[in-house]
Amino acid sequence: MKLKLVKKWLFRVILAQIALSIPVFIWFDYQIDDMWGAHTVVVDHTKFNIAQELIAIENVNVLSADGTAMLADKTVIIDRGKIQSISSSISPPANALLVDGQGKYLIPGLIDSHVHLWQSPNDLLLYLANGVTQVRELNGSEDHLQWREEIENGRMGPRLFVASSRINSNGRLKGWFDSWTAKTTNIDAPEGAETVVKSFSSNQFDAVKVYSYLSKEDFFAVNKAAEKLNIPILGHIPMSVKLEDIWNSSLKELAHIEEFVKALDREFGGYNSSNTEQFLQFVQTRGGDVANNLKKNNMAVVTTLWLMESFAKQRHDIHTGLSEVELAYVNPGITELSPIASKVMGWLPNSNIYRISHDHPNDVLEGDKNYWNTYAKANQILLQAMLQKGVVVLAGTDANVPIAVPGFSMHDELMSLTNAGMSPSQALLTATAAPANWMKIKSGKIAEGYNADLVLLDANPLIR
Repeated sequence: MKLKLVKKWLFRVILAQIALSIPVFIWFDYQIDDMWGAHTVVVDHTKFNIAQELIAIENVNVLSADGTAMLADKTVIIDRGKIQSISSSISPPANALLVDGQGKYLIPGLIDSHVHLWQSPNDLLLYLANGVTQVRELNGSEDHLQWREEIENGRMGPRLFVASSRINSNGRLKGWFDSWTAKTTNIDAPEGAETVVKSFSSNQFDAVKVYSYLSKEDFFAVNKAAEKLNIPILGHIPMSVKLEDIWNSSLKELAHIEEFVKALDREFGGYNSSNTEQFLQFVQTRGGDVANNLKKNNMAVVTTLWLMESFAKQRHDIHTGLSEVELAYVNPGITELSPIASKVMGWLPNSNIYRISHDHPNDVLEGDKNYWNTYAKANQILLQAMLQKGVVVLAGTDANVPIAVPGFSMHDELMSLTNAGMSPSQALLTATAAPANWMKIKSGKIAEGYNADLVLLDANPLIR
């Protein structure tokens, strides 16, 4: 009798736990979606749709094909989204919509080579409002593939390049949890790499993204599978992989200059607030070799420089940092505090993921600030080395990572690039022709037969 009674109560306890776990799971799942912006009201994008028509932009200054000069008094004819002609003497067709370009400057639409749309479709309009006509999503989902198709069929939004979700190596339980909460993909053994890559390829993702916690064995298994399926690999340098391994891999694009700062930090043995000058000297010494290998292996690097420069401010002066960005335009689900936001992607002072407790002694706080200012400086040093060696550099912002506001962040990034030593024309190239050429698409410059992804400016962007 006692055994039957124990079994009876055990059964009831198990049922009670299951009953309690269901609402907890539903609540947690809701919070996850909310954190990525899924519950914000979606704007009716159809009211912004504009039919393609014949357009003539007259008397306008046009950015030259090489991006180094403005060509005065041109007329640009656009038909069905393509540039038909550029001339100083052509008369516009009688049925063309005339746009007066007198005193204005025509440039290619900007391309942000590293963004995160998460579950925030309103951002598509925000990019266009900022002159960003193409974005490259580097943690893609089925939603993003659907948005890409809709845009190709007339929905208002920037052109989309969609890489796969981030691939890590974790145990099955942690891998499942991260795929649910952080939108990652897990490989728990090298044998599973081909299945994962084949799934991304068959779903028509534009590339496969490798991430920081991918094991060396899994990294090379992904390489092999991607080569077999002819799909490019991009992303991070896994912490398990050395730079020599990267030069011998299929990885052709790095998602941040920062990846090399991290790799060099590992080589250096880990810098801290007391040896920052020595670390910067080490980066200066190694930067030329890194850039030479990038050039030799035809690898491109995305910048995300402004974000790196923001870390010290986010940690020590977040109120000022937030006041300097267009916070009102960010999906509130992404920025506002939720029960799990501060663990993953918080923006605001009480939830910002980079924040540091200010009850530390002053020497600790100053040391931390010095550490992160050094981190930014190391990125700048490597950027200069890459420019000197002719490495393909692509402007990207990591938009929707705190505190990079979609669309607006591209203008912040271009300012950071010029402040780091690029000329305005060099910086503009990283956000126009360079990424377009890298993707082998007919955008990124103003030339006959190219996509008419264009932005009309009031001031000359080649002059600071």
